[in-house]
Amino acid sequence: MWRAVAEGLGGKMWPLAEDLWEIEVASVKTRVNLHQTEFDNPAVLGLAGRKVAVHRLLAGAGLPVPEFAEFSLDNLDHAYRFHVAHPKGCVVKPANGYGGQGVTTHLQKVSEVRKAAILASLYDRELLIEAQVPGESYRLLVLEGRMVHAVCRRGPRLKGDGVSRIRSLVEAEDARRRASGQPGLDFDRDCLFTLAYQGLSPDSVPARGKAFLVKSVNDASRKYAEVRTVYNETVTDLVCDSVRRDAERAAHVVGSDFVGVDVITTDPAAPLHQCGGVINEVNTTPALHHHYDPPGARYPRVAADVVRALLRRKAAATGAR
Repeated sequence: MWRAVAEGLGGKMWPLAEDLWEIEVASVKTRVNLHQTEFDNPAVLGLAGRKVAVHRLLAGAGLPVPEFAEFSLDNLDHAYRFHVAHPKGCVVKPANGYGGQGVTTHLQKVSEVRKAAILASLYDRELLIEAQVPGESYRLLVLEGRMVHAVCRRGPRLKGDGVSRIRSLVEAEDARRRASGQPGLDFDRDCLFTLAYQGLSPDSVPARGKAFLVKSVNDASRKYAEVRTVYNETVTDLVCDSVRRDAERAAHVVGSDFVGVDVITTDPAAPLHQCGGVINEVNTTPALHHHYDPPGARYPRVAADVVRALLRRKAAATGAR
């Protein structure tokens, strides 16, 4: 990807090590280490990985974040009490770090909270429990204070026929998928949770042509354990100005010049406070492979924007000296 970007900008790229490269355009150079670039200082990078600190900073700036509580294996009672107050579902995750490792969603039993805490503790001693938030996961990429691209992890959708119950529609789609070798579709917790926040149940009869979301996540294994978030649809044009401004504000509060702001919402075209959406995380050194648009492109357009910004900064710093 980086080589294609360099060539597209009329420059070149060569390796300094197996995973470290130098890009040069018009005699100005910048370096990349896999997905890491020369944006942001170590303090900003360290802050972004501290989920509790980020939640508090964002909330202090008036931005919506999930309800949460800190705990550890030594004080699981904190997590149990939080779970009782949020019976529709909770999420347990490491309090520090990146990449979605050790995250378990849709927790509805005390025994599940304990099991999820043990998993999360493999990655960090400090743990975090959050209320499960309705909606799909969006990543808004903010570069130098401006949202430049957005992608979504789309869940499966179906349309009503005005006669059939959702139960029958899902069963028919499940049979179709299995017959074609695809993962099935059934009424797991994600499905029931997702239907409920749309005011639906398995016995609802959607109007003919009415689309509805079946699940927020394609999770065929139903383990509810995240390894990483895979975004599968570009939605830049669907994000309203209010949500865009929230993402840009979050980047400013964290102090990052290049960050992926993760949002959970039922509707990116509506302000977060109207539909119960939240800023779930911020991810510095965001991986650009999520942002290819259109499919088949040699590199994401925003990758060229990133390199241009880095080269401009480097040229300005060199000129100042």
